Amino acid sequence: MPGSNGCFNKGMKVLAIAVALLFILVLPLTLLGRDLAMVIFSPASVSGILRSRLNVSGFVNNIAAETFLSERWFDEMDIGGEELKPMFQYLSPAEREEILTTLMPPEWIDEQLDNVIHSFFTWVEGERPEPRIAVDLVPLKEGLLKGGLRRIFDTLIDSWPSCTTDEIEIMREELMRTGEIPIEICEPPEPYRSQVLDFAIDEFGILIRAQPDKIPLIDSFDASPAEVTEFKEQFQFLRSVMMWGWFLPASLLGVMMILVIRSMRDIGQWWGIPLLIGGLLSLAIIGVVSAGRADLARDTLADFAQMGTPLYRALEIALLGILVAATRLALFHASLITVAGLALWQITRQLSKRAKPQTIPEPEPSDAVPTEQVSGIPAPPPVPPLGSGPDDEEGPPSGIFG
Repeated sequence: MPGSNGCFNKGMKVLAIAVALLFILVLPLTLLGRDLAMVIFSPASVSGILRSRLNVSGFVNNIAAETFLSERWFDEMDIGGEELKPMFQYLSPAEREEILTTLMPPEWIDEQLDNVIHSFFTWVEGERPEPRIAVDLVPLKEGLLKGGLRRIFDTLIDSWPSCTTDEIEIMREELMRTGEIPIEICEPPEPYRSQVLDFAIDEFGILIRAQPDKIPLIDSFDASPAEVTEFKEQFQFLRSVMMWGWFLPASLLGVMMILVIRSMRDIGQWWGIPLLIGGLLSLAIIGVVSAGRADLARDTLADFAQMGTPLYRALEIALLGILVAATRLALFHASLITVAGLALWQITRQLSKRAKPQTIPEPEPSDAVPTEQVSGIPAPPPVPPLGSGPDDEEGPPSGIFG
């Protein structure tokens, strides 16, 4: 029977070692997966990353500069491109940036990013087959009509060279003949300047009011309803696996407790050491991912390179921001796990040492000289054991009890 118990205990330890090795291997993967899921499946996190990374990198300003007031923008205009192009040639870089900020305010860009991200997650969670993601132009139109156009043309006219006497005379004669002041590429004196400004605001105000309130980004898919449903199910399944995968290493700790943990020292040995090694391995893997995240982003987006440089650059910046946020979060959690494992191992070792019974060693026989030989005083007689005196001899009791 004792032999069978010994074999059973050895088998439990071997099984516990296998469970501990499995725990060490799956901990880094589930840790990175959960922290990555906490970033990419959170609308607030994705919106914050996009706002900060796209603005800090200057991507939004570059896109605005390439989209508005560029040579290509004027050339691709259906009507009025050739007439408008000379008006912007005198702008300095600071004035051009000021006009672009008025056309695309940073707060409006942030609002549209939040709207797009939340619309996508709402579509994934809902039953609607089409996402219907659009950019809202109403705040932009209202801002331009309520003062934005005046600031733009005020800056624009200030950049023009001053009108000559002949140009001023042409303005005066045309105003008297038609009742409308012509726009010359020069800054006229008052009152002609105010008339030119009001005329430009009225003309462009009509164009702005004619623009739609929303521009659809994604309105429909070239996919069947069954394929859309399958995509949503796969998205939700991936999110569940990544978010709750950390239950696997947590359950492995419970298995080790059932198999071999019987004391505080066992907790430090079978929990502390795997946590310490798993945390260190997680830190190493996170370091590798952090060092190679640029290459990882390029490899992930290789299929999107053909979609155009601006879109590819936007996706690359967004993915790099997501990887940075996820690795920082994973680094924090891996550090906590490493410190917890080390502390648990050391604390249980100290408690186990204090709990051990202390054995007092028996005194060794010595060759000490008797006291009477040292001091000359005779040693006291030995005390007889209890019950060995003369009154304790066997016989009938005497005295009052006799």
